[in-house]
Amino acid sequence: MAHEHFLNIGYVALVDSAPLIVAREGGFFAEQGLQVTLQREPSWASLRDHLLFGDLVAAHALAPLPLAATLGIASPRVPVITALTLSLNGNAITVSTALHQRLTDAGLTGGDRPLLAAAALHRVIQADPARKLRFAVVSPVSNHHYQLRHWLQAAGIDPATQVQISVVPPRYMVEALRADEIDGYCVGEPWGSLAAVEGVGTPIVSSYALWNNIMEKVLAVREDWALAQPEVHQALIRAVLTAGRWLDDPQHRLEAAHWVATAIDVPTEVVALALTGSVPGLPQHDDFHVFTRYSANFPWHSHAQWLVRQMRAAGQWPEGVDAATLIPQVYRCTEYRQAAHALNISAPLEDSVVWGTQAQPWLVADDQGGMIHMGSNLIFDGSRVLP
Repeated sequence: MAHEHFLNIGYVALVDSAPLIVAREGGFFAEQGLQVTLQREPSWASLRDHLLFGDLVAAHALAPLPLAATLGIASPRVPVITALTLSLNGNAITVSTALHQRLTDAGLTGGDRPLLAAAALHRVIQADPARKLRFAVVSPVSNHHYQLRHWLQAAGIDPATQVQISVVPPRYMVEALRADEIDGYCVGEPWGSLAAVEGVGTPIVSSYALWNNIMEKVLAVREDWALAQPEVHQALIRAVLTAGRWLDDPQHRLEAAHWVATAIDVPTEVVALALTGSVPGLPQHDDFHVFTRYSANFPWHSHAQWLVRQMRAAGQWPEGVDAATLIPQVYRCTEYRQAAHALNISAPLEDSVVWGTQAQPWLVADDQGGMIHMGSNLIFDGSRVLP
């Protein structure tokens, strides 16, 4: 690029903001002619509002945000798009030490088995139905909320009547657990690991176990900005893609942990637990955080279809809105392919795949006549997402 572009990009204090932090610290933004200020936001609501009103050019965003903002669900109606998924997996359901003991007494044996854990929770609720357990999520319109609801419902627990679900910003989850304001939460790292390290809670179910390799955060931009600045948007995607590839090299994870820890104000050793898949209470897992493997960054329309299904189940999807028309407007596969090709990265040929059928690594066709290696995509209750 002939000259630098100055961008203000928002993030929330979570380990999966790592691609943006690495892009800045590793010089990947600068390589693309971008001078970026990263603005840490105290909550998802604050980040959303600053993006929608133009204070931020782009943001590390909850996966449903582009759909929700474009429709005006729980926010002003402002068209927002994504051409890049930032990460897969990375959330965990964590419970207080007291609730963990009750679950253990009810048959929980560990091992990151969602159905077993949910059945134990059901027994705890049945044993004392008058005491409504209190869970927290980061936003009503979030993977965390939908994953928690899905998990509860799989054991016959009604999330609307048998538990209380409130909203707590990620940074305050551990303190809310410590203060006995909540009994558990679903949130991204490092807030599960930190609860364990500080002795106030235990992660019991990972989002990977709920759905192997589910999309987590996206890079969200306002549609009007992307239309006005297509070359800058492409440079932004290229920089973050490059940072994600660097991050998925295991040799770089501990170096990244220091950068991320500084940016989110959490001890480096706690961030390192998450980035190396060593979350206390859960089995070691190399895919706990995935940043580029398995075509992680592609904005799959079939991921959006799952979000639409969950938004409908939660009573959030507006009547009369045709998801099949809206999804391609919000999830921009063409813009992703353009950036990927510029970096010689393979991009999927199709915009959708079937989720929930693959227990082992598998292959999808790319748009250059080759194949892309994908990770398993099983959903814990046997459900599937069809194109």
